Amino acid sequence: MKKKLKILVTSITIILLVLSLTSCGKSENATAKNGDKELFTLRVPTQTGFNEINIADELGYFKEQGIKIKYTGVLKPGMTEYQLIAQGINDVFTGGHPPNVAQARLAGIKVTAVAPGMVDNKEFPHVRYLVKNDSPIKTLDDINGKKVSISGVAGCTDGYLKYYFKQKGKTENIKWVTLPNPGQQEQSVVQGLVDVTTSHPPYAGLAVAAGGVRQIATSWDILHSPGAGLSVRGFSDEFIKEHPDVVKGFTEALYKAHVYINSHQDESKTIIAKWLKLKPEDLSVFWYEESKTINPEYIEKWFEISESIGLWKKGDIKPTDIYTNDYAPK
Repeated sequence: MKKKLKILVTSITIILLVLSLTSCGKSENATAKNGDKELFTLRVPTQTGFNEINIADELGYFKEQGIKIKYTGVLKPGMTEYQLIAQGINDVFTGGHPPNVAQARLAGIKVTAVAPGMVDNKEFPHVRYLVKNDSPIKTLDDINGKKVSISGVAGCTDGYLKYYFKQKGKTENIKWVTLPNPGQQEQSVVQGLVDVTTSHPPYAGLAVAAGGVRQIATSWDILHSPGAGLSVRGFSDEFIKEHPDVVKGFTEALYKAHVYINSHQDESKTIIAKWLKLKPEDLSVFWYEESKTINPEYIEKWFEISESIGLWKKGDIKPTDIYTNDYAPK
């Protein structure tokens, strides 16, 4: 009996010791986990072009602000970033121009721009118009009546050319061909499927370097304004209200990325090339706004362009309805 009791006591002691050690292990793990700074996860679309999101992520700028970026997948044809925010799939819109935000709000999707993105630049244009080397097309005026490939309907794809012909008092008669996948537009010119493409970085640089195409003009030739190339980043009004500190951290990270990209273009190309699985040498880049705030004059320029080509009627929405600088870096 005493022997059995001794065995029982020994067994209980061993069990308690094991439980104690296990408990200590769990406690240490919990402490280590709690000791780490908890990051706020922001859901964004997977990027397919030259962009500051991947660069800010790679350089740790988001992490510095307590933010972790989660890429939710490439936008499907016909789907907009604003729809994905409305559906609760994403938190941020990371592309698009002021007209896109205005149209989303007019459609009932309450989103607001909080930070600038790229702007147009003579040396680093937002859009480059490419044709085959042997094409008879020499100028923008020659484009009317021709087939032009675009990634989708937007202020900077078909919009710039519509505005150009409108300003010249001509009726635009372009045959638009939508090719949403990255690199498709440029390839369509090489293959002779279209006459012209509206090419964005990084694919414009790749196409010219690969040969077979030449540039006839850029967006700068049409608009002569950095503001006409302004893109914006933002959130739903609800998200901004619920997470103001996250929004502030996001704008701070983007600002740092913009300054870095403009001053470290080769390094930025290398980062984007890694993310997009491309060679960095021939990538073209955007020029980014280095101001911490969204320039009201740039928004007004976009409204003038948009209203002149009939995206909405003057008075339907005001420039001040679509953006705020309240969360800009100090």
